[in-house]
Amino acid sequence: MVGGGSGIPVGPTDEPGTTPDEPRPVFLPPGSGRVLDLLSVTHRLTSDQSGGSIYIFESAFGPGEGNRLHVHSREDEIAYVLEGALEVRLRDRTAILATGGVGRLPKYLPHAIRNPLETPSRYLFLAVPGGLDGWFDAVAAAKDEGSLDDALFRRLSEDFGIGWLE
Repeated sequence: MVGGGSGIPVGPTDEPGTTPDEPRPVFLPPGSGRVLDLLSVTHRLTSDQSGGSIYIFESAFGPGEGNRLHVHSREDEIAYVLEGALEVRLRDRTAILATGGVGRLPKYLPHAIRNPLETPSRYLFLAVPGGLDGWFDAVAAAKDEGSLDDALFRRLSEDFGIGWLE
């Protein structure tokens, strides 16, 4: 085990008496996670780290930033507003979550999200089950390689069960 500053184990554990197929806890210290230059996404708990059960990421949107109407066919999304606000647009209505607000967006529900404020906002998103981090990684890699265009973006999205409606 690797010890954290508070004595809480962090990282993989090899506890005596356990078998390789037993569930293992994962403890990640503050500030950990891989930062992508795409949508200011930081992987907090990846699908690999959770055995595919969940993916948690942090994201920040500048004033008025967000994404277009889209739908997920593989995962539910849960949004928690860390700072600022989050506007969630559905086809027929809009909701605004303030700091501390939580919203669940079930798969197959078309939605768009954005920061409605004139100041930056930060969010924590959970995708259940995991897998959405693969999409972020694939899009970020294509962007870094200079090969990301609209056609590749749409193909990668389709590969990960995301449909863009606008």
